Amino acid sequence: MQQLIRDYEAGLMKTEEAIPDVQPGDTVRMHINIYEGGTDHIAGLKKIHRIAAKGKERRDTKVERVQVFEGTVISIKGKGLRQKLTVRKIASGVGVEKTYFTHSRKLAKVEIVRRAKVRRAKLYYLRDRIGKATRLKEKRQVRKAEK
Repeated sequence: MQQLIRDYEAGLMKTEEAIPDVQPGDTVRMHINIYEGGTDHIAGLKKIHRIAAKGKERRDTKVERVQVFEGTVISIKGKGLRQKLTVRKIASGVGVEKTYFTHSRKLAKVEIVRRAKVRRAKLYYLRDRIGKATRLKEKRQVRKAEK
């Protein structure tokens, strides 16, 4: 049974090119697939509004677009197919965190913008900080000596 689960999960996993080696403290750019349209918006309306909107919905217009979310990775949980990334950014003075499974179909691509030098696996202390206090020291890249 365990082997069947492993085989099924191996089929769902993305390639190494799609998911780079992300570490806590990295600033990443996440490309997220967003699906819009359909009749999902009618279900949340009151009964009177649903009746009024019944003939007005468009069933065949589903729009798929990519939205970019850039922020700092504050935690990585799990391994394999169940691995999750939590990314935090400040938008209009308010902290916004998003958590996604790395092998999800919603996550189109992950780009590493810059790497930071951190000494912890979970950077939850960044939640309490504002402005310049949230900056992390950039990790220097080791260059190979040219011959």
